[in-house]
Amino acid sequence: MSKTMRMIQQVSVSLLNMQRARVQAIDYVMIKVPSSFAPVPKERNFVQRQILGAPPMSLMEFVDALERIAEDPRPLGVILYFRGLSASTADLQTMRDAILRLREKGKRALSYAPAYRTREYYVASACDEVLLPPGGMLETSGIFSQQVFLKEGLGAVGLLWDSVAISPYKGAADSLARSEPSPEGAEQTNWLLDSVYDAIVDGIAATRKMKPEEVKYMIDGALHMSDAALDSGYVDGVMNEEQLLEYLGISKITMWEEANGQIYLPERDFSGKYIGVIYAGGAIVDGESASPPSDMPIPLPFVGSERLGDITLNQQARNLMQDPQCGALVLYIDSGGGSATASESMASALGEFAKSRPLVVYMGGVAASGGYYIATPAHWIVAQPSTITGSIGVLMGKLVNSEMLKKLRFNAYSYLRGDNADWIASDSEFSEAQREMVRGSIEHIYEQFIGRVGESRGKSPDEVDAIGGGRVWTGAQALEHGLVDELGSLRRAVDKARELASLPEAAPAVLVREKGKPIGAQVAEQNPAALANYALEGLELLSNRAQCLMPFEWRVK
Repeated sequence: MSKTMRMIQQVSVSLLNMQRARVQAIDYVMIKVPSSFAPVPKERNFVQRQILGAPPMSLMEFVDALERIAEDPRPLGVILYFRGLSASTADLQTMRDAILRLREKGKRALSYAPAYRTREYYVASACDEVLLPPGGMLETSGIFSQQVFLKEGLGAVGLLWDSVAISPYKGAADSLARSEPSPEGAEQTNWLLDSVYDAIVDGIAATRKMKPEEVKYMIDGALHMSDAALDSGYVDGVMNEEQLLEYLGISKITMWEEANGQIYLPERDFSGKYIGVIYAGGAIVDGESASPPSDMPIPLPFVGSERLGDITLNQQARNLMQDPQCGALVLYIDSGGGSATASESMASALGEFAKSRPLVVYMGGVAASGGYYIATPAHWIVAQPSTITGSIGVLMGKLVNSEMLKKLRFNAYSYLRGDNADWIASDSEFSEAQREMVRGSIEHIYEQFIGRVGESRGKSPDEVDAIGGGRVWTGAQALEHGLVDELGSLRRAVDKARELASLPEAAPAVLVREKGKPIGAQVAEQNPAALANYALEGLELLSNRAQCLMPFEWRVK
Protein backbone atom coordinates (compact mmCIF):
# COMPACT_ATOMS: atom_id res chain seq x y z
CA MET A 1 0.00 0.00 0.00
CA SER A 2 1.49 3.36 -1.06
CA LYS A 3 1.79 6.30 1.32
CA THR A 4 -0.86 8.18 -0.71
CA MET A 5 -3.28 5.27 -0.37
CA ARG A 6 -2.62 5.08 3.36
CA MET A 7 -3.34 8.80 3.75
CA ILE A 8 -6.57 8.42 1.77
CA GLN A 9 -7.57 5.56 4.05
CA GLN A 10 -6.85 7.62 7.15
CA VAL A 11 -9.03 10.52 5.90
CA SER A 12 -11.78 8.06 4.91
CA VAL A 13 -11.80 6.52 8.40
CA SER A 14 -12.15 9.95 9.99
CA LEU A 15 -15.05 10.90 7.71
CA LEU A 16 -16.80 7.57 8.31
CA ASN A 17 -16.47 7.93 12.06
CA MET A 18 -18.02 11.41 11.91
CA GLN A 19 -20.98 9.88 10.08
CA ARG A 20 -21.23 6.96 12.53
CA ALA A 21 -21.29 9.35 15.48
CA ARG A 22 -24.82 10.29 14.45
CA VAL A 23 -26.04 6.94 15.76
CA GLN A 24 -26.92 7.91 19.31
CA ALA A 25 -27.44 4.56 21.03
CA ILE A 26 -26.30 0.99 20.47
CA ASP A 27 -27.26 -1.21 23.40
CA TYR A 28 -26.00 -4.74 22.78
CA VAL A 29 -24.40 -6.15 19.64
CA MET A 30 -25.04 -9.81 18.78
CA ILE A 31 -22.38 -11.69 16.83
CA LYS A 32 -23.39 -15.03 15.37
CA VAL A 33 -20.10 -16.88 15.75
CA PRO A 34 -19.27 -18.89 12.60
CA SER A 35 -19.05 -22.65 13.03
CA SER A 36 -15.51 -22.47 11.65
CA PHE A 37 -13.02 -19.63 11.20
CA ALA A 38 -10.57 -18.81 8.46
CA PRO A 39 -7.56 -17.21 10.20
CA VAL A 40 -7.59 -14.08 8.00
CA PRO A 41 -10.31 -12.46 5.88
CA LYS A 42 -11.14 -14.29 2.66
CA GLU A 43 -11.48 -12.39 -0.57
CA ARG A 44 -14.25 -13.08 -3.05
CA ASN A 45 -14.67 -11.31 -6.35
CA PHE A 46 -17.98 -9.92 -7.61
CA VAL A 47 -19.08 -13.16 -9.31
CA GLN A 48 -18.22 -15.27 -6.28
CA ARG A 49 -20.15 -12.94 -3.99
CA GLN A 50 -23.21 -13.19 -6.21
CA ILE A 51 -23.11 -16.99 -6.11
CA LEU A 52 -21.64 -17.74 -2.69
CA GLY A 53 -22.44 -14.55 -0.78
CA ALA A 54 -20.03 -12.67 1.44
CA PRO A 55 -17.31 -14.81 3.02
CA PRO A 56 -17.91 -15.81 6.64
CA MET A 57 -16.28 -13.85 9.43
CA SER A 58 -12.61 -14.71 9.93
CA LEU A 59 -10.83 -15.01 13.26
CA MET A 60 -9.02 -11.74 12.60
CA GLU A 61 -12.35 -10.01 11.89
CA PHE A 62 -13.88 -11.50 15.06
CA VAL A 63 -11.09 -10.07 17.18
CA ASP A 64 -11.33 -6.74 15.35
CA ALA A 65 -15.10 -6.61 15.95
CA LEU A 66 -14.69 -7.08 19.71
CA GLU A 67 -11.90 -4.50 19.84
CA ARG A 68 -14.04 -1.95 18.02
CA ILE A 69 -17.00 -2.62 20.32
CA ALA A 70 -14.70 -2.30 23.33
CA GLU A 71 -13.34 1.08 22.20
CA ASP A 72 -16.70 2.58 21.19
CA PRO A 73 -18.32 4.26 24.24
CA ARG A 74 -21.89 3.61 23.07
CA PRO A 75 -22.43 -0.19 23.17
CA LEU A 76 -23.12 -1.72 26.57
CA GLY A 77 -21.75 -5.07 25.55
CA VAL A 78 -21.85 -8.03 23.20
CA ILE A 79 -23.82 -11.28 22.91
CA LEU A 80 -21.97 -14.16 21.28
CA TYR A 81 -24.35 -16.64 19.68
CA PHE A 82 -22.83 -20.10 19.18
CA ARG A 83 -24.14 -22.88 16.97
CA GLY A 84 -21.17 -25.23 16.94
CA LEU A 85 -17.54 -24.21 16.71
CA SER A 86 -14.67 -25.98 14.98
CA ALA A 87 -11.29 -24.33 15.49
CA SER A 88 -7.85 -25.10 16.84
CA THR A 89 -7.43 -24.71 20.59
CA ALA A 90 -4.94 -21.91 19.89
CA ASP A 91 -7.64 -20.03 17.96
CA LEU A 92 -10.10 -20.61 20.82
CA GLN A 93 -7.52 -19.02 23.12
CA THR A 94 -7.32 -16.04 20.76
CA MET A 95 -11.11 -15.67 21.03
CA ARG A 96 -10.95 -15.85 24.82
CA ASP A 97 -8.20 -13.21 24.88
CA ALA A 98 -10.38 -10.86 22.83
CA ILE A 99 -13.40 -11.41 25.10
CA LEU A 100 -11.38 -10.75 28.25
CA ARG A 101 -9.92 -7.54 26.76
CA LEU A 102 -13.47 -6.37 25.97
CA ARG A 103 -14.49 -7.00 29.59
CA GLU A 104 -11.44 -5.11 30.84
CA LYS A 105 -12.78 -2.09 28.94
CA GLY A 106 -15.95 -2.22 31.05
CA LYS A 107 -18.18 -3.92 28.47
CA ARG A 108 -20.47 -6.80 29.33
CA ALA A 109 -20.08 -10.08 27.43
CA LEU A 110 -22.73 -12.80 27.29
CA SER A 111 -22.87 -16.06 25.39
CA TYR A 112 -25.97 -17.86 24.16
CA ALA A 113 -26.23 -21.28 22.51
CA PRO A 114 -28.70 -24.18 22.17
CA ALA A 115 -25.86 -26.41 23.39
CA TYR A 116 -22.23 -26.04 24.39
CA ARG A 117 -19.63 -28.64 23.63
CA THR A 118 -16.35 -28.41 25.50
CA ARG A 119 -14.83 -26.11 22.89
CA GLU A 120 -17.71 -23.64 22.79
CA TYR A 121 -17.96 -23.66 26.57
CA TYR A 122 -14.22 -22.97 26.87
CA VAL A 123 -14.70 -19.78 24.84
CA ALA A 124 -18.06 -18.90 26.40
CA SER A 125 -16.64 -19.23 29.91
CA ALA A 126 -14.60 -16.09 29.26
CA CYS A 127 -17.89 -14.12 29.15
CA ASP A 128 -19.60 -12.54 32.14
CA GLU A 129 -22.57 -14.87 31.70
CA VAL A 130 -23.29 -18.15 29.94
CA LEU A 131 -26.92 -18.65 28.86
CA LEU A 132 -28.91 -21.63 27.61
CA PRO A 133 -32.47 -22.04 26.29
CA PRO A 134 -34.90 -24.39 28.07
CA GLY A 135 -34.02 -27.91 27.00
CA GLY A 136 -30.51 -26.88 26.01
CA MET A 137 -27.53 -28.79 27.32
CA LEU A 138 -23.87 -28.73 28.18
CA GLU A 139 -22.15 -31.37 26.08
CA THR A 140 -18.88 -30.69 27.85
CA SER A 141 -17.68 -34.28 27.70
CA GLY A 142 -13.99 -33.47 27.12
CA ILE A 143 -11.75 -33.64 24.07
CA PHE A 144 -10.54 -36.39 21.80
CA SER A 145 -8.15 -36.75 18.89
CA GLN A 146 -8.40 -39.44 16.24
CA GLN A 147 -5.72 -40.57 13.83
CA VAL A 148 -6.59 -42.63 10.77
CA PHE A 149 -4.00 -45.11 9.50
CA LEU A 150 -4.20 -46.01 5.81
CA LYS A 151 -1.58 -48.73 5.32
CA GLU A 152 -4.04 -51.62 5.00
CA GLY A 153 -6.42 -49.61 2.85
CA LEU A 154 -3.61 -48.60 0.51
CA GLY A 155 -2.38 -52.19 0.51
CA ALA A 156 -5.82 -53.41 -0.57
CA VAL A 157 -5.39 -51.53 -3.85
CA GLY A 158 -1.70 -52.40 -4.16
CA LEU A 159 -0.11 -49.20 -2.84
CA LEU A 160 2.70 -48.93 -0.28
CA TRP A 161 4.33 -45.90 1.32
CA ASP A 162 8.11 -46.24 1.65
CA SER A 163 10.00 -43.57 3.59
CA VAL A 164 13.00 -42.75 5.76
CA ALA A 165 12.64 -40.44 8.80
CA ILE A 166 15.22 -38.81 11.05
CA SER A 167 13.74 -40.48 14.17
CA PRO A 168 10.66 -42.47 15.24
CA TYR A 169 9.12 -39.22 16.51
CA LYS A 170 9.20 -37.85 12.95
CA GLY A 171 6.14 -39.85 11.97
CA ALA A 172 4.61 -37.54 9.35
CA ALA A 173 4.04 -40.53 7.06
CA ASP A 174 2.84 -42.90 9.79
CA SER A 175 -0.76 -42.49 8.66
CA LEU A 176 0.29 -43.83 5.26
CA ALA A 177 2.91 -46.35 6.34
CA ARG A 178 1.45 -47.89 9.51
CA SER A 179 -1.71 -49.65 10.67
CA GLU A 180 -1.48 -48.24 14.22
CA PRO A 181 0.48 -45.59 16.12
CA SER A 182 4.13 -46.15 16.91
CA PRO A 183 5.03 -46.05 20.64
CA GLU A 184 6.69 -42.68 20.07
CA GLY A 185 3.70 -41.37 18.15
CA ALA A 186 1.29 -42.42 20.90
CA GLU A 187 3.60 -40.93 23.55
CA GLN A 188 3.70 -37.46 22.02
CA THR A 189 0.00 -37.49 21.14
CA ASN A 190 -0.71 -38.10 24.82
CA TRP A 191 1.58 -35.34 26.05
CA LEU A 192 -0.02 -32.92 23.59
CA LEU A 193 -3.53 -33.90 24.71
CA ASP A 194 -2.49 -33.54 28.36
CA SER A 195 -1.25 -30.00 27.71
CA VAL A 196 -4.35 -28.98 25.72
CA TYR A 197 -6.73 -30.54 28.26
CA ASP A 198 -4.98 -28.82 31.17
CA ALA A 199 -5.16 -25.48 29.33
CA ILE A 200 -8.92 -25.89 28.78
CA VAL A 201 -9.58 -26.96 32.37
CA ASP A 202 -7.45 -24.18 33.84
CA GLY A 203 -9.00 -21.57 31.54
CA ILE A 204 -12.56 -22.52 32.46
CA ALA A 205 -11.64 -22.68 36.15
CA ALA A 206 -10.09 -19.20 36.08
CA THR A 207 -12.98 -17.39 34.39
CA ARG A 208 -15.84 -19.37 35.98
CA LYS A 209 -14.21 -19.09 39.43
CA MET A 210 -14.13 -22.86 39.86
CA LYS A 211 -11.43 -25.21 41.02
CA PRO A 212 -9.82 -27.38 38.32
CA GLU A 213 -11.20 -30.46 40.09
CA GLU A 214 -14.71 -29.01 39.81
CA VAL A 215 -14.24 -28.42 36.08
CA LYS A 216 -13.09 -32.03 35.61
CA TYR A 217 -16.10 -33.21 37.61
CA MET A 218 -18.35 -31.20 35.26
CA ILE A 219 -16.63 -32.71 32.21
CA ASP A 220 -16.76 -36.28 33.49
CA GLY A 221 -20.41 -35.87 34.50
CA ALA A 222 -21.66 -34.48 31.17
CA LEU A 223 -24.22 -34.37 29.60
CA HIS A 224 -25.95 -31.63 31.64
CA MET A 225 -29.47 -30.47 30.75
CA SER A 226 -30.26 -26.77 31.11
CA ASP A 227 -31.94 -26.84 34.55
CA ALA A 228 -29.28 -29.12 36.04
CA ALA A 229 -26.52 -26.95 34.54
CA LEU A 230 -28.12 -23.88 36.12
CA ASP A 231 -28.50 -25.56 39.51
CA SER A 232 -24.83 -26.63 39.41
CA GLY A 233 -23.66 -23.11 38.52
CA TYR A 234 -22.25 -24.15 35.16
CA VAL A 235 -24.50 -21.60 33.40
CA ASP A 236 -25.98 -18.31 34.61
CA GLY A 237 -29.41 -18.30 33.04
CA VAL A 238 -31.97 -20.37 31.14
CA MET A 239 -34.21 -18.47 28.73
CA ASN A 240 -35.51 -18.33 25.19
CA GLU A 241 -34.09 -15.81 22.72
CA GLU A 242 -37.27 -13.73 23.03
CA GLN A 243 -36.53 -13.21 26.72
CA LEU A 244 -33.07 -11.72 26.15
CA LEU A 245 -34.36 -8.16 25.76
CA GLU A 246 -36.24 -8.28 29.05
CA TYR A 247 -33.30 -9.96 30.77
CA LEU A 248 -30.94 -7.22 29.60
CA GLY A 249 -33.43 -4.43 30.21
CA ILE A 250 -33.16 -3.02 26.69
CA SER A 251 -35.42 -2.51 23.69
CA LYS A 252 -33.16 -3.65 20.85
CA ILE A 253 -30.29 -5.99 20.09
CA THR A 254 -28.26 -4.92 17.05
CA MET A 255 -26.88 -7.67 14.85
CA TRP A 256 -23.21 -7.28 13.93
CA GLU A 257 -24.03 -7.07 10.22
CA GLU A 258 -25.85 -3.79 10.99
CA ALA A 259 -23.57 -2.64 13.80
CA ASN A 260 -20.51 -3.02 11.57
CA GLY A 261 -21.63 0.12 9.76
CA GLN A 262 -22.26 2.00 13.04
CA ILE A 263 -19.38 1.11 15.36
CA TYR A 264 -16.38 3.42 15.18
CA LEU A 265 -13.43 2.33 13.09
CA PRO A 266 -10.00 2.33 14.78
CA GLU A 267 -8.08 5.55 14.28
CA ARG A 268 -4.61 4.85 12.94
CA ASP A 269 -1.82 7.19 11.87
CA PHE A 270 -1.09 6.29 8.25
CA SER A 271 1.32 9.19 7.77
CA GLY A 272 4.31 7.28 9.12
CA LYS A 273 5.54 3.70 9.10
CA TYR A 274 3.35 0.63 9.32
CA ILE A 275 3.62 -2.99 10.42
CA GLY A 276 3.32 -5.49 7.57
CA VAL A 277 1.43 -8.71 8.40
CA ILE A 278 1.92 -11.75 6.16
CA TYR A 279 -0.29 -14.79 6.63
CA ALA A 280 1.75 -17.96 6.06
CA GLY A 281 -0.81 -20.76 6.11
CA GLY A 282 -0.99 -24.22 4.59
CA ALA A 283 1.34 -27.00 3.52
CA ILE A 284 4.73 -25.64 2.46
CA VAL A 285 5.48 -26.31 -1.21
CA ASP A 286 8.02 -25.27 -3.82
CA GLY A 287 6.29 -22.70 -6.03
CA GLU A 288 3.19 -20.54 -5.68
CA SER A 289 0.70 -20.46 -2.83
CA ALA A 290 -2.72 -21.91 -3.63
CA SER A 291 -6.06 -22.81 -2.08
CA PRO A 292 -8.23 -25.85 -2.88
CA PRO A 293 -11.00 -25.11 -5.39
CA SER A 294 -13.55 -25.72 -2.63
CA ASP A 295 -13.91 -27.68 0.59
CA MET A 296 -12.82 -31.30 0.27
CA PRO A 297 -15.82 -33.62 0.86
CA ILE A 298 -13.45 -35.97 2.76
CA PRO A 299 -10.43 -34.35 4.47
CA LEU A 300 -7.26 -35.80 2.97
CA PRO A 301 -4.12 -35.66 5.12
CA PHE A 302 -1.61 -33.14 3.74
CA VAL A 303 -2.65 -33.30 0.08
CA GLY A 304 -5.98 -31.46 0.16
CA SER A 305 -5.03 -28.45 2.26
CA GLU A 306 -4.11 -24.86 1.54
CA ARG A 307 -0.57 -24.45 0.14
CA LEU A 308 2.11 -21.99 1.16
CA GLY A 309 4.55 -21.48 -1.70
CA ASP A 310 8.05 -20.08 -1.33
CA ILE A 311 7.80 -18.02 -4.52
CA THR A 312 4.75 -16.21 -3.17
CA LEU A 313 5.99 -15.60 0.37
CA ASN A 314 9.49 -14.61 -0.73
CA GLN A 315 8.11 -12.02 -3.13
CA GLN A 316 5.89 -10.58 -0.40
CA ALA A 317 8.88 -10.28 1.95
CA ARG A 318 11.03 -8.70 -0.78
CA ASN A 319 8.32 -6.18 -1.63
CA LEU A 320 8.22 -5.10 2.03
CA MET A 321 12.02 -4.85 2.10
CA GLN A 322 11.82 -2.36 -0.77
CA ASP A 323 9.21 -0.25 1.05
CA PRO A 324 10.89 2.23 3.42
CA GLN A 325 7.54 2.82 5.13
CA CYS A 326 7.38 -0.78 6.35
CA GLY A 327 8.83 -0.54 9.84
CA ALA A 328 8.53 -4.20 10.83
CA LEU A 329 6.99 -7.50 9.76
CA VAL A 330 4.73 -9.88 11.66
CA LEU A 331 4.65 -13.34 10.10
CA TYR A 332 1.43 -15.18 11.05
CA ILE A 333 2.29 -18.89 10.68
CA ASP A 334 -0.40 -21.56 10.52
CA SER A 335 1.42 -24.43 8.85
CA GLY A 336 2.41 -28.00 9.68
CA GLY A 337 5.33 -27.75 7.27
CA GLY A 338 6.16 -29.45 4.01
CA SER A 339 9.00 -29.12 1.51
CA ALA A 340 12.44 -28.76 3.12
CA THR A 341 13.83 -26.80 0.19
CA ALA A 342 10.90 -24.37 0.20
CA SER A 343 11.25 -23.97 3.98
CA GLU A 344 14.94 -23.10 3.60
CA SER A 345 14.12 -20.69 0.77
CA MET A 346 11.53 -18.87 2.89
CA ALA A 347 13.81 -18.76 5.93
CA SER A 348 16.55 -17.25 3.78
CA ALA A 349 14.29 -14.51 2.35
CA LEU A 350 12.84 -13.71 5.78
CA GLY A 351 16.37 -13.65 7.21
CA GLU A 352 17.30 -10.94 4.72
CA PHE A 353 14.34 -8.85 5.86
CA ALA A 354 15.33 -9.39 9.50
CA LYS A 355 18.78 -7.93 8.87
CA SER A 356 17.30 -4.46 8.45
CA ARG A 357 14.01 -4.45 10.38
CA PRO A 358 12.27 -6.32 13.22
CA LEU A 359 10.65 -9.61 12.33
CA VAL A 360 8.15 -11.04 14.83
CA VAL A 361 6.48 -14.42 14.35
CA TYR A 362 3.01 -15.25 15.61
CA MET A 363 2.20 -18.95 15.67
CA GLY A 364 -1.50 -19.74 15.19
CA GLY A 365 -3.09 -23.18 15.39
CA VAL A 366 0.05 -24.95 14.17
CA ALA A 367 3.60 -23.84 13.35
CA ALA A 368 5.49 -27.12 13.26
CA SER A 369 8.37 -28.68 11.34
CA GLY A 370 8.74 -26.50 8.22
CA GLY A 371 6.33 -24.12 9.91
CA TYR A 372 8.88 -23.79 12.73
CA TYR A 373 11.77 -23.70 10.25
CA ILE A 374 10.51 -20.47 8.66
CA ALA A 375 10.14 -18.92 12.12
CA THR A 376 13.87 -19.22 12.86
CA PRO A 377 14.90 -15.78 11.45
CA ALA A 378 12.51 -14.02 13.87
CA HIS A 379 13.70 -11.62 16.55
CA TRP A 380 10.74 -12.69 18.73
CA ILE A 381 8.25 -15.57 18.61
CA VAL A 382 4.76 -15.43 20.14
CA ALA A 383 2.55 -18.52 20.41
CA GLN A 384 -0.69 -19.41 22.11
CA PRO A 385 -0.44 -21.96 24.96
CA SER A 386 -2.04 -24.64 22.76
CA THR A 387 -0.30 -23.82 19.48
CA ILE A 388 1.15 -27.03 18.00
CA THR A 389 4.83 -26.41 17.26
CA GLY A 390 8.28 -27.98 17.20
CA SER A 391 8.51 -31.21 15.14
CA ILE A 392 12.08 -30.29 14.23
CA GLY A 393 12.98 -33.11 11.87
CA VAL A 394 12.99 -34.41 8.29
CA LEU A 395 11.67 -37.38 6.29
CA MET A 396 11.58 -38.45 2.67
CA GLY A 397 9.38 -41.02 0.98
CA LYS A 398 7.44 -42.17 -2.05
CA LEU A 399 4.21 -44.03 -2.82
CA VAL A 400 4.99 -47.43 -4.36
CA ASN A 401 2.43 -48.81 -6.84
CA SER A 402 4.04 -52.08 -7.98
CA GLU A 403 1.32 -54.30 -6.45
CA MET A 404 -1.42 -52.10 -7.86
CA LEU A 405 0.10 -52.49 -11.32
CA LYS A 406 0.02 -56.27 -10.86
CA LYS A 407 -3.61 -56.18 -9.76
CA LEU A 408 -4.45 -54.19 -12.88
CA ARG A 409 -2.29 -56.54 -14.99
CA PHE A 410 -0.16 -53.61 -16.10
CA ASN A 411 3.44 -54.54 -16.92
CA ALA A 412 6.08 -51.88 -16.25
CA TYR A 413 9.58 -52.22 -17.73
CA SER A 414 12.36 -49.87 -16.62
CA TYR A 415 15.57 -48.96 -18.42
CA LEU A 416 18.37 -47.46 -16.33
CA ARG A 417 21.49 -45.46 -16.99
CA GLY A 418 23.01 -45.02 -13.55
CA ASP A 419 22.84 -47.40 -10.60
CA ASN A 420 20.24 -45.34 -8.73
CA ALA A 421 18.38 -43.70 -11.59
CA ASP A 422 15.18 -45.40 -10.42
CA TRP A 423 15.39 -44.24 -6.79
CA ILE A 424 12.24 -42.13 -7.20
CA ALA A 425 10.46 -44.65 -9.42
CA SER A 426 7.03 -45.53 -8.07
CA ASP A 427 7.14 -49.21 -9.07
CA SER A 428 9.75 -50.29 -6.52
CA GLU A 429 10.76 -49.68 -2.92
CA PHE A 430 14.11 -48.13 -2.03
CA SER A 431 17.02 -50.54 -2.35
CA GLU A 432 19.35 -50.74 0.64
CA ALA A 433 21.87 -48.52 -1.17
CA GLN A 434 19.16 -46.01 -2.04
CA ARG A 435 17.86 -46.08 1.53
CA GLU A 436 21.33 -45.17 2.80
CA MET A 437 21.53 -42.43 0.17
CA VAL A 438 18.19 -41.01 1.29
CA ARG A 439 19.21 -41.21 4.95
CA GLY A 440 22.36 -39.25 4.18
CA SER A 441 20.27 -36.56 2.52
CA ILE A 442 17.81 -36.15 5.37
CA GLU A 443 20.60 -36.17 7.96
CA HIS A 444 22.26 -33.31 6.07
CA ILE A 445 19.01 -31.35 5.98
CA TYR A 446 18.39 -32.10 9.67
CA GLU A 447 21.82 -30.74 10.60
CA GLN A 448 20.96 -27.62 8.62
CA PHE A 449 17.59 -27.41 10.41
CA ILE A 450 18.97 -27.74 13.93
CA GLY A 451 21.75 -25.32 13.00
CA ARG A 452 19.16 -22.67 12.13
CA VAL A 453 17.21 -23.39 15.32
CA GLY A 454 20.38 -23.30 17.43
CA GLU A 455 21.45 -19.96 15.99
CA SER A 456 17.96 -18.55 16.45
CA ARG A 457 17.42 -19.80 20.00
CA GLY A 458 20.98 -19.64 21.34
CA LYS A 459 21.28 -23.41 21.77
CA SER A 460 23.89 -25.99 20.88
CA PRO A 461 23.11 -28.68 18.26
CA ASP A 462 22.85 -31.29 21.04
CA GLU A 463 20.39 -29.12 22.98
CA VAL A 464 18.22 -28.68 19.88
CA ASP A 465 18.39 -32.39 19.06
CA ALA A 466 17.19 -33.26 22.57
CA ILE A 467 13.94 -31.33 21.98
CA GLY A 468 13.91 -31.96 18.21
CA GLY A 469 14.09 -35.28 16.42
CA GLY A 470 10.51 -34.76 15.25
CA ARG A 471 9.04 -34.19 18.73
CA VAL A 472 5.91 -32.04 18.72
CA TRP A 473 5.05 -29.60 21.54
CA THR A 474 2.28 -27.24 22.53
CA GLY A 475 3.13 -23.54 22.82
CA ALA A 476 3.26 -23.80 26.61
CA GLN A 477 5.70 -26.72 26.38
CA ALA A 478 7.71 -24.92 23.68
CA LEU A 479 8.11 -21.93 26.02
CA GLU A 480 9.53 -24.23 28.68
CA HIS A 481 11.97 -25.65 26.12
CA GLY A 482 13.01 -22.21 24.86
CA LEU A 483 11.51 -22.62 21.39
CA VAL A 484 9.26 -19.55 21.71
CA ASP A 485 9.66 -16.28 23.61
CA GLU A 486 6.18 -15.47 24.84
CA LEU A 487 2.61 -16.75 25.03
CA GLY A 488 -0.04 -14.48 23.56
CA SER A 489 -2.17 -13.53 20.57
CA LEU A 490 -1.56 -11.91 17.18
CA ARG A 491 -2.32 -8.58 18.83
CA ARG A 492 0.58 -9.14 21.22
CA ALA A 493 2.87 -9.98 18.28
CA VAL A 494 1.91 -6.72 16.54
CA ASP A 495 2.50 -4.76 19.75
CA LYS A 496 5.93 -6.39 20.10
CA ALA A 497 6.78 -5.45 16.51
CA ARG A 498 5.87 -1.83 17.22
CA GLU A 499 8.02 -1.95 20.35
CA LEU A 500 11.06 -3.40 18.53
CA ALA A 501 10.68 -0.90 15.69
CA SER A 502 10.13 2.03 18.11
CA LEU A 503 6.83 2.86 16.41
CA PRO A 504 3.89 4.61 18.11
CA GLU A 505 0.79 2.71 19.21
CA ALA A 506 -1.15 4.37 16.39
CA ALA A 507 1.10 2.84 13.72
CA PRO A 508 -1.22 0.62 11.64
CA ALA A 509 -0.85 -3.10 10.99
CA VAL A 510 -1.50 -3.85 7.30
CA LEU A 511 -2.37 -7.36 6.07
CA VAL A 512 -0.28 -8.05 2.96
CA ARG A 513 -2.31 -9.71 0.23
CA GLU A 514 -0.97 -12.04 -2.43
CA LYS A 515 0.05 -10.12 -5.54
CA GLY A 516 -1.32 -10.88 -8.96
CA LYS A 517 -3.18 -14.05 -7.96
CA PRO A 518 -6.72 -14.41 -6.65
CA ILE A 519 -7.10 -15.72 -3.10
CA GLY A 520 -9.47 -18.57 -2.40
CA ALA A 521 -11.59 -20.72 -4.64
CA GLN A 522 -12.51 -19.82 -8.20
CA VAL A 523 -16.21 -20.41 -8.80
CA ALA A 524 -15.56 -22.08 -12.15
CA GLU A 525 -13.26 -24.63 -10.47
CA GLN A 526 -15.69 -25.88 -7.85
CA ASN A 527 -16.26 -29.35 -9.24
CA PRO A 528 -15.07 -32.88 -8.38
CA ALA A 529 -12.52 -32.94 -11.20
CA ALA A 530 -10.80 -29.82 -9.87
CA LEU A 531 -10.77 -31.27 -6.34
CA ALA A 532 -9.27 -34.55 -7.52
CA ASN A 533 -6.63 -32.73 -9.55
CA TYR A 534 -5.70 -30.56 -6.56
CA ALA A 535 -5.33 -33.66 -4.33
CA LEU A 536 -3.19 -35.46 -6.92
CA GLU A 537 -0.94 -32.42 -7.21
CA GLY A 538 -0.60 -32.45 -3.42
CA LEU A 539 0.38 -36.12 -3.42
CA GLU A 540 3.03 -35.43 -6.06
CA LEU A 541 4.42 -32.54 -4.00
CA LEU A 542 4.57 -34.83 -0.95
CA SER A 543 6.49 -37.58 -2.75
CA ASN A 544 10.15 -37.94 -3.66
CA ARG A 545 11.36 -34.89 -1.79
CA ALA A 546 12.65 -34.25 1.71
CA GLN A 547 9.83 -33.01 3.92
CA CYS A 548 9.89 -30.95 7.11
CA LEU A 549 6.37 -32.08 7.96
CA MET A 550 4.76 -32.58 11.35
CA PRO A 551 4.01 -36.20 12.32
CA PHE A 552 0.24 -36.04 11.89
CA GLU A 553 -2.59 -33.77 10.90
CA TRP A 554 -3.67 -32.48 14.32
CA ARG A 555 -7.38 -32.29 15.02
CA VAL A 556 -8.86 -32.14 18.51
CA LYS A 557 -12.62 -32.29 18.97
